[in-house]
Amino acid sequence: MRRTKTSVISITLSVAIALCSIALIPASVVRAVPGGNLESKSQQAAQVAREIDSLDQELAVSTEAYNRVKVDLDNITEKVDSTRKRLSEIKQSLKERRSVFNQRALSLYKNGKTTLLEVMLNTRNFADFLQRADFVIRVADSDSKLISRIKTTRDSVAELESQLAEQQRQQEGLVEQEEAKKYQIESKLNDRQNLLNGLNQDIQRLIAEQQVIERASDEALNKQAQDLLLDAPEGGLAKTALKYLGIPYHWAGAGPGQCPTGEHKICFDCSGLTMYVYKLYGIQLPHNAAMQFNRGIKVTLKQARPGDLVFFGTPPHHVGMFLGNDMFVHAPQTGDVVKVSKLSSRSDLSGICRFSK
Repeated sequence: MRRTKTSVISITLSVAIALCSIALIPASVVRAVPGGNLESKSQQAAQVAREIDSLDQELAVSTEAYNRVKVDLDNITEKVDSTRKRLSEIKQSLKERRSVFNQRALSLYKNGKTTLLEVMLNTRNFADFLQRADFVIRVADSDSKLISRIKTTRDSVAELESQLAEQQRQQEGLVEQEEAKKYQIESKLNDRQNLLNGLNQDIQRLIAEQQVIERASDEALNKQAQDLLLDAPEGGLAKTALKYLGIPYHWAGAGPGQCPTGEHKICFDCSGLTMYVYKLYGIQLPHNAAMQFNRGIKVTLKQARPGDLVFFGTPPHHVGMFLGNDMFVHAPQTGDVVKVSKLSSRSDLSGICRFSK
């Protein structure tokens, strides 16, 4: 089986897509799968993808080596064909020259002049004798030399044709070797690609199964948060934030009509969500987690109450709104939606802030 340029490109694209898919798998999803099955398959897929990339490079080198010996073979074949054509022409020329020579001899025989002496005796005088003798001798000598030269050329060309034919045979062997190497690499590539396709299918299946579990968990947590704040006297900010559960995350998203790409009618990133909700209560916050953190009044976890903002990372790179009972609402990351999460699920809490007009 020979891999075409298109199929090589297709495999290269497939490898790139596989690597990107693996890189975009949320860490929480990977960790949540029992026994690390998804993580294991993701690592295996990444390794296979690297092997495919290496084989693609090896195939490119092999293909060029095959092309090189094939070009040499084509050149030798062209020379062989040209030499054989020339040899055929020489043989035809020799045949024609012999035919002329035989016709001349036959003519002499039919006219009864079969020997040089008989030709000479049939002269009018001595001058005619000398002229005819010289002509006959020169014609015979010319024919002999011409035939000899043609034979020599024929033998030389035949020798060249034999040498070129041997070169052609050896070059064909090299072409077969390079073609075999190329086929072997292509076969490995096909095997690796089939394995990668299978792994990707397993990964997608595991992700889908885990997403079902996570959605159920998110919905339960969302309901728990809503129930918690149902009768909370100071939960206005938090209650408002919960109205946006399920709104898609998008970088630089800041609410209705504020999607930077126009992909969504309404979307948020983490600081965009907190900025938007606080703005509804007349409190202006910058669209940046670290800048929000710097403006807030720092409180402890024991002092925290619904509506306070919780910050993560040093310096802060993520922000959400505290709900109470170990819960906060936030816009997590690309591909996710505004949802409630457990504060204890994060190990990078860097501070809690309160804001007022």
